[in-house]
Amino acid sequence: MRAVIDARPALDPRRTGVGVYTQQLIRHLPHEDPEGEYVAWYLHAKGLFRHKSFFAGVAASNLTEKAARFPARVFGPMSSRLGVPRIEWSVSFDVLLATNFLPPATHRPGVVMVVHDLAYEHLPDTAPHMNDRWRRAFDRWLGKAAGVIVPSSSTKQDLIARHPVDPDRVWVTPLGVDAAQFAPAPDDAVVAARRRFGVDGPYALFVGGIEPRKNLDALVQAFAMLEPGTRLVIAGGPVRWDPGASDRLDATIADLDPAARARIIRTGYVSDKDKVALLTGATLLAYPSLYEGFGFPVLEAFAAGIPVLTSNVSSLPEVAGEAALTVDPSDAKAIADGLAQLFDDDDLRAMLAAKGVTRAAKFTWEATARATANALHRAHDLAAG
Repeated sequence: MRAVIDARPALDPRRTGVGVYTQQLIRHLPHEDPEGEYVAWYLHAKGLFRHKSFFAGVAASNLTEKAARFPARVFGPMSSRLGVPRIEWSVSFDVLLATNFLPPATHRPGVVMVVHDLAYEHLPDTAPHMNDRWRRAFDRWLGKAAGVIVPSSSTKQDLIARHPVDPDRVWVTPLGVDAAQFAPAPDDAVVAARRRFGVDGPYALFVGGIEPRKNLDALVQAFAMLEPGTRLVIAGGPVRWDPGASDRLDATIADLDPAARARIIRTGYVSDKDKVALLTGATLLAYPSLYEGFGFPVLEAFAAGIPVLTSNVSSLPEVAGEAALTVDPSDAKAIADGLAQLFDDDDLRAMLAAKGVTRAAKFTWEATARATANALHRAHDLAAG
């Protein structure tokens, strides 16, 4: 089996959760499926004159790279509207793994779609980039894809409840976390990060893009209900599909009582190193999202040994298990009570931190890669008839 992986999300300079997922698949799939042949395909117009290898560090003989020499700003509109250029014009394959919902244009069978969530249906205002044309294409591909990978049972139930897709071709493949990457940072790194971002005293940390479904308005309003002495650190910045959400959050914070407003710190996007340092120094992670297909930050905090407050909706209880304190994300008072409980109860924090480390160990990228390889082989057999 020769499988092409759409590697474009892994090369995005502002890599999101989809980019992390894609990068980890490229890193682990060749090793977990040594009998398969894998090709990381991406756009790299500059590579016409200067070749560059983006995945040489994988060091797997069954992984190669293929760059299509098209500018992304040209390829995207042409592929989605005109159906050209087709990916098979530049690389042959038995199976194509579409890592970010829709595949690039192709007439070949053997497409496996990765549907990360259905936020665009649950909360349409949070996904304006998924317009009517995109939705029609999504439905078309659901009807003809050899298989669909989803990260949680919650997302599978969403998908089959809202779309006429065969449940037997929707495969739940939980994501992973690199536990070593999120091991607690050294004390000096934590001190340096606190100093850099002006964080003193105990703090709750949010990590992620600033967008409506992350429920940050409710989080800051809940935090304002707490007694003085704690901080809320929001580590994240605007997302491409809703850059105005960051300004709206600033306006919500500006409307708070001055004393509460002064205890909220916005760092913008942070480096991976600073993220680990901020996690290590945090009293808790606050992640009361309205909807998630999976929920990377919860697992990352678990791996770092940090107690978590998250939502009791969508996939989050499925990922968190009994290792987090869950609350109704639509109830600011419930969020505030949960924050207060975790700030005040040392024993609860210690118990959740221990459970979180154990929970994180159940989600590895090796397991994700093995399950994905199985799905690709299954899709290959289905496409072959």
